[in-house]
Amino acid sequence: MGAAVDNDQNVLTGGPIVGTTIQDLPQAVKDTLQQRVPRAEIADIDKTSRNGQTMYEITFTQPRKHPEMDIADDGTVLSGGQK
Repeated sequence: MGAAVDNDQNVLTGGPIVGTTIQDLPQAVKDTLQQRVPRAEIADIDKTSRNGQTMYEITFTQPRKHPEMDIADDGTVLSGGQK
């Protein structure tokens, strides 16, 4: 369960309060989220590794509107995020 405030319109607030949080994300990942899904509410963030590269699997509270996104630590969208 996220910690978003009702009517919050900023992807970089709220989000998970345990595990990997928004504050743990590299600035490049935050910038990508702000550009691609500025009004989405993050439900969960999983930090993983693929082929030796750190990436973040980000799921949103409205998956039909905002599908899961996989973002590399340099901000590159690896998959998902289509509107």
